[in-house]
This record gives sequence, C-alpha cells and structure tokens, in this order.
Amino acid sequence: MVLTDKVNNGPRWPGQLVLERLRLQNFLLFEQVEFAFSAGLNAVSGETGAGKSLVAKALGLALGGRGGHDIIRSGCDEAVIEAVFRPDAAASPELAAWLDQDGRVTVRRSVRRGRDGGGLGVNGKAVTAGAVRSALAPLVDFAAQNEHMRLADPAYQVHLLDAYGRLEAAVERYQAAFRKADGLARRLQAGRQERELVRLRLERAREELADIDRAGYDASEDATLEDDIREMSNAAGIVRAAAEAAARLEAGEPGPVDALAAAWKLLKKMAAVSPRLAEAAADLEQAMELAESALGKLTGMVGDLDADPQRLDAMIGRSEMLKALARRLECEVAALPSVRDKLLLEIEDLSGWDAGEDEVRARLAEELPRVAEAGLALGRRRRDAAKRLAKAVNRELAGLGMEQAGFLVDFEPLWEEGMPLDDILSAGLSGLDGVNFFLSPNPGEAPSAVAGAVSGGEASRAVLAIKAALSEVYRPDLMFLDEVDAGVGARLGRELGMKLDEMARSRQIIVITHLPQIASYADNHLKVTKAVRKGRTSAGVEHLTGEARVQEVASMIHGSGANEVTIRQAREMLADGAHGKKERHD
Repeated sequence: MVLTDKVNNGPRWPGQLVLERLRLQNFLLFEQVEFAFSAGLNAVSGETGAGKSLVAKALGLALGGRGGHDIIRSGCDEAVIEAVFRPDAAASPELAAWLDQDGRVTVRRSVRRGRDGGGLGVNGKAVTAGAVRSALAPLVDFAAQNEHMRLADPAYQVHLLDAYGRLEAAVERYQAAFRKADGLARRLQAGRQERELVRLRLERAREELADIDRAGYDASEDATLEDDIREMSNAAGIVRAAAEAAARLEAGEPGPVDALAAAWKLLKKMAAVSPRLAEAAADLEQAMELAESALGKLTGMVGDLDADPQRLDAMIGRSEMLKALARRLECEVAALPSVRDKLLLEIEDLSGWDAGEDEVRARLAEELPRVAEAGLALGRRRRDAAKRLAKAVNRELAGLGMEQAGFLVDFEPLWEEGMPLDDILSAGLSGLDGVNFFLSPNPGEAPSAVAGAVSGGEASRAVLAIKAALSEVYRPDLMFLDEVDAGVGARLGRELGMKLDEMARSRQIIVITHLPQIASYADNHLKVTKAVRKGRTSAGVEHLTGEARVQEVASMIHGSGANEVTIRQAREMLADGAHGKKERHD
C-alpha cells in the first residue's frame, strides 16, 4: 500500500526510513546549503564539477564514515553536516531510543581543525560513529560510480547471493561449525609462547566478566542514570518551576485549562456546519489535551521529585563506577551487556586451549564432519538461489535494454566430498565454494567477470539490475545512486528512469544524474549550482518546480543552449514521466 506523504508531497510507506534534509556548512564547495528530499525518487542534477557527488560523501560521513580535515572549506575552521531522518520507530531499538518529540533523528557531524577534531551527535547527544553505523547504515545502500568494481569482490558477491536466498541461518550454522573446528586446529599448531598468551587473555577475560557481573548493569534503570542525576541535582529549581507553572495553569475563574475546555465545547456544537470551525475545534481539543497532560506531569513532579543528598551521592557514585568500567573495557556504558556476551563467547572459545593434544585432536575429528555437513548444505542452497537470482537479473536486464545479455553465478569448489577432511578448513569462513558473478553482454561472447566484462554503461545497468532483482529480499529503505547512469545514452534513459521510478515505490531513492529522462520521472528535483563570487567558488542547491524544472530538463537535453525545441522536448518528457508514474502507481 502506498500512502501520501503530506509533508514532502510524495509517496510514503509504513516502516520506512526517509532522509528529509541534508544541511551542509563550510563543506568543500558548499558554504551553507540545505537539500530537502522527499519520499520516492529524488533526482539531483547540475553541471559537471558543480559538486553533485559531494552529496554522497556528506551523507556517508553523517552515517559514521571516516573523513579528515580535507572536507573543511578553505579558510574555515569547521565543517558541519546535519542529516535529518524520519524513521519508523520499530526500525531498530537504537533508532527508537533516538527519536525526538517530532519522530525524527537528527545526526550532526562536525570536523574541526585543531586538537579535538570535531564530533558526532544525535539529537544533541554525543554518540560514537559505530553506534550511528549500527543503527542507520544497514538501512542505506550506496551505489557509487565505481559500484561495478565492488562487484569484483568475492565477499560482496557472496553477501548479495546470501541476501537474495535468505541464507543467513545456513551461513551462521556453517560459520559456527567452521570457527569451532578452526579454533581446535589452531590449538594443535600453537607453540608454548602462544599458549601462554592465550592463558593470560583467558584470565583477563574472566576478570572482566566478573567486573561486569559485580557492576550489575540494569538497562531499565542505568540507561536514565545521567538524566536522573541532572534532575535530582536541580531538584529545588525544578520543583519551584513546576509548582509555579501548575499554579498558573489553574489560576483564575476559569483557569487556562478550563477555559480551553469551555471554548472547545462551544465550538464543537457548530463544527458540523463549518469546516473552518471544525479545524479550530480540533486544534483547541489538542491544546486542551496537551495542557491537561502538562498539568498532570507538573503536579506529579512537585510531589515526586526527591532531593535526598544520600541518594544523589549514591547515584553519582554508581555512574562514575560504570563509566570507569566502560573506559577500562573501551566501550560505552550502554554496551556493557553486549560486551558481556562477547566475553562469554571468548571464554568458551579459549577455555579448551589448556587441554592435552590428544584430547584436542579427538575433538577436532568430531567437528570436521559437522563443518562438511553444514558447508555442503549451504552450497546446495546457494546453487538453488543462484539459479533464481540469474533468472531475476536477466529479466531486469531485458527491461533495461540488455535483452541479449546473459548473467550467471559460477561456483568454484574449494572442497568436495571425497577429499580429505583435514583439508576442509582451507576453504575458509565464506563456504566450501568460491562464488563468481559472470556476464556476457552480447550473444556468442564467453561470459567473464562482471567488473571487466562490460562497458561503463552496461556495468551501471548490471548493478541496477542486480539491485532490482534483490529488492524483494534485500531492500534498504534508502538507496543513494551516484551517477549509476554513467555511460548510458538517451535511448535507454527512459527505461532506466522507469526502473528507478518502479523501485522508488517501496523505498526512497536519491540519484545523482545527468540524464533528462531520469530527472523527468523524479518526485523531487534538485539542482546543484556553482558560482564564483569575489574570487571564491561556491556551490548551492535549487529546488526545482514548474518552469524552473522545465528549463533544467531542457538544459540536460541540449546543454546551456536550450531553445524552443528543447524546451518543448522537456515539457513532453516531463509529461511522459508524470503519465507513466501515474499509470504504474494507480
């Protein structure tokens, strides 16, 4: 079901993450700009060198990527990136904890010259880059201009295949068996010095686990410990402010709360005959409910807030103890439970290192058949998934003008039944087969590796076809495509625009594009501009609607020399895009 996003005037889906705004300050060419995105398909155009692809770099940094002082605009001391997301509260526990009162998550990344170097925060609170990556990065998929080169990475190919086949459980089963057997094999190969290092690490891990257990971190109470300390430390002022505010809400005959209720009842009687009166009555009802809620909270705060010095000292002491423990373990306080889980696994893994060689060898002999069983089962499921993936990708390629292309997934056995079990661990953690994506762009040509088999335009379409085929099972909420249309001519631009529009029905897509055919299908069109003022180059952004959008599409067709013919073509292209969008969305 597609809903209407009244805020951004585009399609909106339940459970989706939407990037609403990206604000840049002193970021390379951008002095101070704001990109306003909508749900659905967003096109970002502009002349070559204007800074379009810098948007991808900025978003990557906001999502916890690495960046140095080179992003700071010349002559400035600090660059700031601010990304405003509107996620579904159920997307992840981390995001649910970060939501502000408007249901948004604002990530602010600053990079400063000097000793502190800047920082990363969410809704005004400092967080680690790892925390942001954990919460947001899995929901965002970047496809940059060199994405087809990434397809040459065997690990990425395996990741895509497993995602398509929904093989996470089978992969986990194999890897768990492999790690157990590999650990035993390494123990047999370990020398005396390595065994001593393992013994010391095991001893330290047990001490760290005991420290965490003694601390007894309680997420239900300790997560709000800092807020409770601040509130109790300022208890007198808070109680005074709450009491005075509550008194003002109740003062007079009638008081403000009662006056709102009386006004609402008065308007409600005539709301049925006047839409404007009904809107005013609805606003008053909401104001009355909020005022009553605020009064209840204030009244309760006056009676409940406790300024007990001994309790405050105890809370401060516990907070400092937890912080010291977290520093020692190199984690955040909230991560102590997950660190405990990792320590338990590490202790289990290391505990057998002091066993005798014969015992370890016997245990390894028991584990290797389990590795073989899990690996062969995973291989069979991967082959089944590969056939379905190849069929889906070839169907998508046909829709992108590559009807004659042939995509396939090839397997190279690294260990097979009948080979010595002792050799199975040489296959590695990824599985018992090497996985390779092959593409033959033309009939009669032998398939070869995707990254080296095709031209830039064909590679771009191959990437898009694979992502489209994966969309039903591996569907990030936000796709950022940086000139995925590189090397694609006007003849195929329309097919590419239609495919992007189709994919944007169930996710937000932001595409950096030079093709007018793609821009004509966009729900939201932004143009990056570049100008030289007082000897300095600055980039800006324009939100295009109406005639401004027609002019930009015309410029994309024929460059800066747009004329009546290209303007007419632009109007027809935009009308075609709007008509095709309406037909598909209906």
